[in-house]
Amino acid sequence: MAEGFILEIPEQVGISTSTRRKPQAATHPWPAGTRIISADSHMLEADLWYDRFPEHLKDQAPRMVFADGGYDLRIGEKSMTPPKVAQSLCDALDCYPGFSNLEARLKDLDIEGVEKELIFPQRLFGLLMFGEIANREHVFGAYNEHLAEVCAQSGGRLFPVMIPHYWDMETVAASVERCKALGAKCLMIPIKPGKFEDGKPIHYNDPVMDPLWAAIEASGMPVAFHIGESIPTAAPGAVGVSFLGQTAGFRTQWAALTFGGVFDRFSGLKVVFVECGLAWVASMLHDADMTYNQFPTQVSPKLNHPPSWYWREHCYATFMTDPVGLELLHRIGAETAMWSSDYPHQESTFGYTRSAIEAVFKHCSVKDAQMIVGKTALKVFGLE
Repeated sequence: MAEGFILEIPEQVGISTSTRRKPQAATHPWPAGTRIISADSHMLEADLWYDRFPEHLKDQAPRMVFADGGYDLRIGEKSMTPPKVAQSLCDALDCYPGFSNLEARLKDLDIEGVEKELIFPQRLFGLLMFGEIANREHVFGAYNEHLAEVCAQSGGRLFPVMIPHYWDMETVAASVERCKALGAKCLMIPIKPGKFEDGKPIHYNDPVMDPLWAAIEASGMPVAFHIGESIPTAAPGAVGVSFLGQTAGFRTQWAALTFGGVFDRFSGLKVVFVECGLAWVASMLHDADMTYNQFPTQVSPKLNHPPSWYWREHCYATFMTDPVGLELLHRIGAETAMWSSDYPHQESTFGYTRSAIEAVFKHCSVKDAQMIVGKTALKVFGLE
């Protein structure tokens, strides 16, 4: 343990920004049969929307522009990234070659021993931060098509996570099928889904959303919730407040699906909770079972099983480093945990990926560690 910190991986202490890190080379082989799969990684979006938008809406298309030393995702004259923020992001993360250049990225993966990655959005989360997205069909449709093209060039190394029409129950099934046809291995829906076109709020536990769950279940793909929809403030300590708030867990989303009876209605549904670690799950499951027992006349609908049962039957969580969560695997279930590098974010394991994987082997049996660092992801996302 590094002096003064409770971090168990020494390389985490004093680590530099992503743009100044170097991939960590191997010093010894992993146990036979080990496969390293990142269940959560990212790529920076290109200027992908304008050409894919309908002609009459092109002036409303998001544009990714590099200007004044940073990337700015803007819509019309509305900038999403003030120049100083864009410059800071460029230095810390955005301008790292592997974030946007496929060849550079694959070289890093080879050095760090990562065989395959699931690719989640980057600046697309910025659009979700700013409230209701206009032209959602075209915004997400263009993103899905672009990501499919990028991943197709990776030689079976990168696999896309796509966004279906979570706001339109009449077209959601067709959109899920479109994602699958494009090569999606996982779907993603927002933590805060906003509103339907008629202005009514979207609630995932409302039976009106059943066409969404039915379409996802029928596709055979899991659906993911990923952190990244909160706006950091300029107040003192903003980065700590923002990050700790976002990584506090997905209690609200899991509770909606569990207590709302979604898992009972859709027994084949699989849900992945991304980049919040593992430790939050143990206390949530205890509190869920306590709630179900302490409010027997108020819990509705009645469930077919105890709330905690649904976690191991339907759910997974990803983490980069989480020594506390690994100590609680007997409560969480090793089969529900998936490691990710989160490449190449600042909070990612990039630069000490092999040390992060070694920490999993130190905490677990070889069988469990191999599930966590790759074999479960291969199965859940169908990456074989």
